[in-house]
Amino acid sequence: MSQEWIQDYDLLVSSLAAEYVKKYPMLEVEDIRQTLWMWFVTHPVKYKEWSKLPDKDKENLISKSLRNAAISYCEKEKSQTSGYELSDLYYYDSSVIEVFLPSIIGNSYEMPNKIQDLNFKFGKGEVTDGKNWLVIRSDIEKAYNKLTEAKQNILRLRFSADNYEWNDLAKELNTSADGARMKVKRAINSIIKYLGGWKTYPDTDIKEKEKNDERTEP
Repeated sequence: MSQEWIQDYDLLVSSLAAEYVKKYPMLEVEDIRQTLWMWFVTHPVKYKEWSKLPDKDKENLISKSLRNAAISYCEKEKSQTSGYELSDLYYYDSSVIEVFLPSIIGNSYEMPNKIQDLNFKFGKGEVTDGKNWLVIRSDIEKAYNKLTEAKQNILRLRFSADNYEWNDLAKELNTSADGARMKVKRAINSIIKYLGGWKTYPDTDIKEKEKNDERTEP
């Protein structure tokens, strides 16, 4: 393993391993560390490309990739010990949360009309099958209740029956329309974090992409 990697990223790798072993106590911290070091070994082209960027951009990209690597490894290992399939995991995104917030804020238990537009599945059944949508609503409501009063108020203004438009919301929050959008986004992102975070995406090296491109050339 490159001494450059160890020298520059030992603190980051160690801190991430310590962070994720707390979330996944069934795993060993050293196994997580080794998985993170393997990211550097399996992504030399990407690392070389990112090294040409400003230091801040480079560090942000590497940190994000290492977190994705840690989550992917930990979830895979957890699934083997817990008996569930990774395909059964569900990640909540902002579009789902926005559909359910009006009913949560309005304390309604009727199926949201816009739920049919989402075209997503929960577990192995359609979200509209049985009571699956109530499970989703319950999860989001629990996360909403963990928000600070300020963030709850922002979402109440935006998603209540009054349904403040952006300009009206901006005046209420004493900010610009863009500022209001950002405050709403941050509040929704807080809900997503309470629900387990964002889904990770495959992280392949540039070299692997080039190989695939070569295979598809006529």
